[in-house]
Amino acid sequence: MFLSQSNHPECTFTLVSKSQIPFHCPPKGVKTWNMHPKVFLSFSDEGESKCPYCGANYKLDK
Repeated sequence: MFLSQSNHPECTFTLVSKSQIPFHCPPKGVKTWNMHPKVFLSFSDEGESKCPYCGANYKLDK
């Protein structure tokens, strides 16, 4: 499940379900899958992660 909020670039995030763990950026199925190397991401205690290549923000669905 993906959900985006696009009011401000820093507030934009993709919601990641726990069934998608281990998670990587770019996400599976994204048309721009070759925009940078696949990077597996870890999530903070708050359930947030940021890609070091493209700056995409991800948040775990609770």
